[in-house]
Amino acid sequence: WQSGPVELTLGGEIRVGSVDSKRFVNVNGTRGSLTFMADQSARTANIYGEIRYTAIKGLSLIAGGIYADGFRQQHQTYNMGISDVTARAEFSEFSPKFGILFEPSDRIQIYANYSRSAEFPGFIELAQVSNFVPIKAQTAWTAEIGTRGTVGIASWDVSFYRSKIDRELLQFTVNADIPASTFNADETIHQGIEAGPSLQFNEWLRLKQVYQYSDFHFVDEAQYGNNSLPVVPAHVYRAELRIGSDDLHVAPNVEWVPQGAWADYMNTVKTSGYALLGVSAGAKLTGNIDVFVDARNLTSKKAVGDISAAIQATAGAAIYYPVERRALFGGLRARF
Repeated sequence: WQSGPVELTLGGEIRVGSVDSKRFVNVNGTRGSLTFMADQSARTANIYGEIRYTAIKGLSLIAGGIYADGFRQQHQTYNMGISDVTARAEFSEFSPKFGILFEPSDRIQIYANYSRSAEFPGFIELAQVSNFVPIKAQTAWTAEIGTRGTVGIASWDVSFYRSKIDRELLQFTVNADIPASTFNADETIHQGIEAGPSLQFNEWLRLKQVYQYSDFHFVDEAQYGNNSLPVVPAHVYRAELRIGSDDLHVAPNVEWVPQGAWADYMNTVKTSGYALLGVSAGAKLTGNIDVFVDARNLTSKKAVGDISAAIQATAGAAIYYPVERRALFGGLRARF
């Protein structure tokens, strides 16, 4: 609904689901004996609203909020001979938001937001034992300021953010045969930069870049102090230089992680950084058919690309996942 300088948005949604959950012993990658069976049902519903007031041309003030509630219920019917167990957890949270949007021209935006968010745990977090573990909803207040736009050959989308998170849902690997355990941290901080600068030098030469700086850490936590959170590296840079047009082009690219991420909450093991080189190419055969080739990790670099976090890791723990090795993909795209 809109009237003059005021624009109002209202809405809501509901998600309902159920699953027949089963777990089995992992026998060298094949299904072994049944160890868990339960009927699980869940509902999450929310209503939201936002009002936007255009104070003057190019300046909008925004306020809104979302109210969400839901439940997770499990009736366990088998677990190594233990009697039937029924567990239920209910959640409800209200999250307001406030923002300002300034558009000095039709090609530039500057914005700032301050908002609350909430994340309810799912069965992976709750159903770690026969009865639900006492996991609470994760909530956060986030401040963000940024800008996006285009001037001349340059375009950008840059955001600076800082989130103060209460009861962050964190997981760690116990061993490869059981689901990851989850706990609520006391307080954590997620802050950083997300930037996407691009340069369109001319019709046949374009440089696209993405840079992320991530500083995620505990705040005076009893066990981990102010340690950094694992898995996410501090710096990630990706770039692609496209030469040519839609009719025929080639695009060398790079993914660079100068320093790897911590592997554990105790900050005892950090993975190494890496750089992956690749190149893609494409050509238009007809108005509706394209052909493409995508070559990745041309130097066949060996590196850790992902981690299953542990409380205290070792270099030889089974928690590391490699980056994709040298690979070549090709194919056709058809539009009708």
